[in-house]
Order: sequence, then C-alpha cells, then structure tokens
Amino acid sequence: MLLPWPWKMIWKINVPHKVACFTWLVAREAVLTQDNLMKRGRQLFSRCFFCEIETEITNHLFLHCRVTEKLW
Repeated sequence: MLLPWPWKMIWKINVPHKVACFTWLVAREAVLTQDNLMKRGRQLFSRCFFCEIETEITNHLFLHCRVTEKLW
C-alpha cells in the first residue's frame, strides 16, 4: 500500500521559508520545467536545458539528469 506524502512535514522542518516553498513545488511537480510550461501553451524545445538528452520533467531535472546530479 502506498503511503500518502507527508505534506505537513515540509512546513515543520527548520529551513528558510523559500526552501520550504520550493520543496513543496518540487514535491507537487509544479516547478516550471519546460514540460510544465508546454502544458500551459508555451512553444518550447522539450529537452532538458542541461543535458539535452531527456525530456525536462521534474523527476529528470531533480533526480536523474547527469548534469544536475553532480550538484549533490
């Protein structure tokens, strides 16, 4: 059984407010990636800005991109 995401924990962690807001946007997949902008009607190149290999979606950009994973 899949457990629900603990949304309230994002706001209880002792981090700056802007970090909590950004984390909330990432968790909800509401960050303005190229894929999300295209869903809103923008005409863009759908490939990742950094690696230009995969489609730029939230999971790819923050978890799987070979360029951004080097920032960890």
